[in-house]
This record gives sequence, C-alpha cells and structure tokens, in this order.
Amino acid sequence: MEKTKVTSKTIKNKKLKKKRTFRLHVLFIFVGIITNFYFIYRISQLGPIEPVLRTVLIGLLLIIDFYFFYKKRKLKQGPAIFFMILFTIFNVAGASFIGRVYDSIDSINKSKIAYSSSLIVMKDSKIQFIDDVTNLKIGITNDTLSIDNYVIAQEIIEEHKLDHDNEIIPYQDISKMLTDLYEGEIDSLFISSNYPVMFQQTTGFENIQNDVREIIHKDKTIKKEEYASTSDSASVTKPFTVLLMGVDSEKDNLQRNSYANGDSLIVVTFNPHTLSATMMSIPRDSYLPISCRNNQKNKLTHAGWYGTDCMIETIENTFDIDIQYYVKVNFKGVVNLVNALGGIDVEVPKRLCTDNSDRTGKICINKGYQTLNGEQALVLARNRYDLAQGDIDRGYNQQLIIKAMIQKMTTIRDVNQLLSILDTVSKNLDTNLTTDEILSFYNIFKEILTTTNYQGGDVFFINQLRLSGYGKMIYYPSMKQDLWNYILDEDSIEDVSKEMKINLEKEEPVMIKEFTFSPS
Repeated sequence: MEKTKVTSKTIKNKKLKKKRTFRLHVLFIFVGIITNFYFIYRISQLGPIEPVLRTVLIGLLLIIDFYFFYKKRKLKQGPAIFFMILFTIFNVAGASFIGRVYDSIDSINKSKIAYSSSLIVMKDSKIQFIDDVTNLKIGITNDTLSIDNYVIAQEIIEEHKLDHDNEIIPYQDISKMLTDLYEGEIDSLFISSNYPVMFQQTTGFENIQNDVREIIHKDKTIKKEEYASTSDSASVTKPFTVLLMGVDSEKDNLQRNSYANGDSLIVVTFNPHTLSATMMSIPRDSYLPISCRNNQKNKLTHAGWYGTDCMIETIENTFDIDIQYYVKVNFKGVVNLVNALGGIDVEVPKRLCTDNSDRTGKICINKGYQTLNGEQALVLARNRYDLAQGDIDRGYNQQLIIKAMIQKMTTIRDVNQLLSILDTVSKNLDTNLTTDEILSFYNIFKEILTTTNYQGGDVFFINQLRLSGYGKMIYYPSMKQDLWNYILDEDSIEDVSKEMKINLEKEEPVMIKEFTFSPS
C-alpha cells in the first residue's frame, strides 16, 4: 500500500515538472517571437536599403515564428528552448545594431532646436539686474519670424513688463542696432545668445564678448520649421543641390539655434545618374543682395544672422538654381569626425597655422601630402589670412577636406568605427534631408563600390568650380565704417551657374569645337 502511494506521488511530481517545463518552453517561444517582431520592425525602418534582401529576410523570420507558434506542443522541449534562446539573442543583437544606426541617422535632422535670447548692455553700464531696467531705450529687431531676436525677446518683455517704463525701439538692421548700442544711442538690446560667435569676425565687433554684459536670457526649445526640403521623393534618385554651411560654434554639437555666420559656404550639385558632382565655394564676404532684407546688398555671411532660409534664398537668387537640401557642419565637430575616420590624407598647399578648436593655442601644419588628424584638418579648413586669395583659397582647401573625408569613408569596414562616426555626425550635423533620403545614399555608394570597378581612387568625378572677383572697401551706413567686400564677377557667376545646371540636367552641354580625323 505504501509502495502505491509513493508511485502515485512520483507520477504526480513528474506531471507537475513536465507541465512547468512546457510552460517554460512556451514562454521562451513567445519571448523569441516578440523579440523577432521587434527585429522585423527595425529591419523595416531601413527603407531604401536592399529592399529585396530585407523582404526575403523578413519572410524567413516570419516563417520561423509561424513554425514555432503552431508546432509548440509537438517540439522537443529541450532543443526548442535552446534554439529560442539563441534566436532571442540574435533578434536582440540585430535590432540593437540597426536601432543604433537608424537612431543616429534619424537624429541628424534635428526635429527640435534650442533657441535663446539675451538682453545685453555695454560692460560699463550701471545696469546690473533685470529690475534695474527702467527708463531705458531698448533695441529689438522688427523681424517677427526670428525666434531668438524677436519671439523670445517679446516673451521676456511681457514677463518683466519692460514695455511699461522703457522705450522699445524696433530695428530692421541688427548691425545698426549694435552700432547704436556701442555709441550710446540705445541703452540695451535683445539679441540671439549666440552673439559671440555671430559677430566675432565682424569688423568693429570682434571683441563683443568682452564689450557687453548679459542682464538676462531665456531658452526655448521648439520644433524646427526652417526650409523644408523641396524634393518630391523619399529617396535621392534625381540630380540635386545641397548647400554645405560651416558653423563656427563654441559648442561640440548643433542642437542650438540656426542664427550664425555662414563661415564656410559650399554649393554641391550631385547627379546620381552619372556619379558626377560640382563643388563651388562662395566667399563669405561676397557682396550680394540679401533676399530677406529687401535685396539690399550686404556681405553674404551676414545673411546667416537672419537664419538658414535667408542664406539659401540669397544664394538661389544669385546663381539661378534651386537648393533642395542644406547641411550644417559644426567646425568643432570636424575635429571629432576626422579623428573618428582615423585621419584624412590631404596635399597641404603651404605651411599654415591657426587657433585650435578651443581657441586656447596654436597648431601648425607643414606643406606636402600627409595624413591630418582632426585639429590639423581644422587648421586647413579655417585659415584664410595666410593664403594668397584668402577666402577663395580657403574654400578650395575645404573642398579638399570634403573629398578626403568621402574617400576615407569608403574604406570603413569596422563596425565599431562606423558607429563612432555615426555618433559624431549625429551631434555635429544638421540637415533637412529626411532619414529615408540619407539612407538612400547607401545605394549610391553601393553602385560606386560594385559597378564602377572601384579601386581606391576618387569615388566619383568632382568638378571643382571657382568664382572670380575682386576686393573692395564699401561704406556701411548702418555700421558707420568701411568694410572689405568681395565683388563677384558677373561672367564668373554665369559660368559656374551653367556648369551646375548641366550637372543637374537642367541644361545641355555645348560642344565648343568639332573635328574629324581620318588616318588615310
């Protein structure tokens, strides 16, 4: 009788153990399926990258899910659990890798931008705190679309009731407003908190950071609405134009506002059909009609004070082209990007020296072909005073850096290095290219590396265009001084415009001369 009881208990325990094992078996199957669906979701985010291959992979993964879900009762529990553990690890690892790559690329197009406005006075002013701001003349731009210079400034005025006991004076020209502050015509003014960078290379305001003092500032993060892409496709398949803007920021990121000098301006056209590009640098001091200032002529770099839209529209009007995209590059971020690439190989035209990225010391590079690290590459990108043609030659050197970086990117094979590059790019670039449009460049590079018998030379043909012109001192009434400007030659503008249009397939190339030859 006792033996029967033991046997019944043993059978009961075995059934219970088997039931628990089955539950564990089912649990692992469901975990594997759930993580697999997340992996499939991440794969689907890759848009234009290998659509056929991704479809096949997703199909195989779904078949595995279907098989394990409907056969779960008939599968041997031990092997099934072991397989699902491996399957789960595979799903998590794959989803994590794609997620990190996708999220880094997705963050290049900054959806939100932090803006900041400051109320400043001259350093020797008796005004110390916001409560001291009474019976004063306060300048403010009349550009109602400017977030930094107007919108946030109006919020500060309303919050502190500054319009009750002070005279608020509207200005059309920011440089005129600053000049009046320096000359005592007004007591204070509202301006983008990025003013030290905006004006550090503007004659008369080079030392603005030490000349003025901030009374109060306000930050605000809002959705970016500036200059949406004019492309009608989610993939870069047609010839397009992009404006590269070098921003000399004090911070190692581009999450801040868009108002800053266009310190480096390069217009690139690219034709994905012919794998050819044109690259043209525009001198920052070019004297051009500024679109957002009623086409009044000014230095092109000053268009950056009024935002990206103003800069792009001014260049479009000058060269009679449409610019679909912009890419802002933080000069300081160039240091990290070049270092992440492992350096770049460049032919340096002459010995050059300039401040390091922190402006705390000097760095020099020698003439000749060499591998430059990040700080050395920044010397080549920044220096213009030691060059025969100043900004013209500097623009050409910046083109050399871009070509060298593209060249180096084609050699990247290490996954960790790729992730490091993407992290650096996501912090120091901003663009209106969508994530799918950025991902579609994969197909261009794939074609370069597979169908053009790429052997490590130039990845595609780049026609480097040069503008010509001459320097001239021009009197600026708003600043009450003569400033050096670069007057672009009209024929030069027409020539480079034509070359860009040909590459964009907007115009047909013209045969200059035809001849025939017969050996007989």
